[in-house]
Amino acid sequence: MAKFRKIELSISRANGYGQYYLTATYKGKQIKVHTTNSECFDWLNDDSNKEKHLEAKQYAYRTIVNAYENL
Repeated sequence: MAKFRKIELSISRANGYGQYYLTATYKGKQIKVHTTNSECFDWLNDDSNKEKHLEAKQYAYRTIVNAYENL
């Protein structure tokens, strides 16, 4: 799990090649979003490359916030 702006972000494989689910609790609601961003999957939990790790966290956070706003 990665943390960005005090939000715990996680990513897991979905059904099918290149399919993933981002999950987080944002403003008290559990959000689960489908994505095909494989770089986010590769780097969200891997901090060996700080720049790519930060980009993955930012992408995941934006995706969660956008999903929350579109509820």
